[in-house]
Amino acid sequence: MKFIYHPDFPTDIKRFEAQYREVSEPLASCFRGAVDDAIGRIKASPGSGGHFVNTGSRVVKEVRRCNLSSFPFFILYAVAGDMLVFRSVIPTASDPLTWLKHFQAP
Repeated sequence: MKFIYHPDFPTDIKRFEAQYREVSEPLASCFRGAVDDAIGRIKASPGSGGHFVNTGSRVVKEVRRCNLSSFPFFILYAVAGDMLVFRSVIPTASDPLTWLKHFQAP
């Protein structure tokens, strides 16, 4: 399987990691570890590593989310054939109707 990372994906990780670093360095390290663990789970089993995206009005089976352990964030990704596309790290409190915008072309 081919892994593709959207150019904004590392930026998302670094931005939220920096916010946790303002609180404490160990907290930032724990956040980064949770992200790395989630990426590993997704890569190991893309079809079962996350949940289908449910916007409230429809379920989008091509796009999935994998919740981070211990942090209120999830990784938004897609499985397309033999490609696994990592798109964003998103706060769980965000509006589900905005999640799919992360997969639209600019």
